[in-house]
Amino acid sequence: MKDIKYVIADNVRIYRKQKNLTQFELAEKAELSVDSIKRIEHGNRTMSLENFMRIADALAVPLSYLLYESLSEIPITERVLNVLNSKNAKQQEYLIHMLEEMSFGMDRFL
Repeated sequence: MKDIKYVIADNVRIYRKQKNLTQFELAEKAELSVDSIKRIEHGNRTMSLENFMRIADALAVPLSYLLYESLSEIPITERVLNVLNSKNAKQQEYLIHMLEEMSFGMDRFL
């Protein structure tokens, strides 16, 4: 198993690049120094919970998404909640309805 600081380092870099942010831009959004971001992305620095939360907020991802090597390792309920939380109330109701209908259909046919 990979050391957690390297998992976090890889994920910070991956999500930063997905958001098309430079290290400087991430540092600004997280209110941290560029050197801190560089050290975190290289796995050379541990960080406080406060800074960890700042980075997750700046990247607009749940904290847990930075802790796992792959999305498939994140508990399914957390993944579902993240999808729901990114939608408005009407969209949430629609998604829940679709999930319930699909579940009912699976029970009938499988």
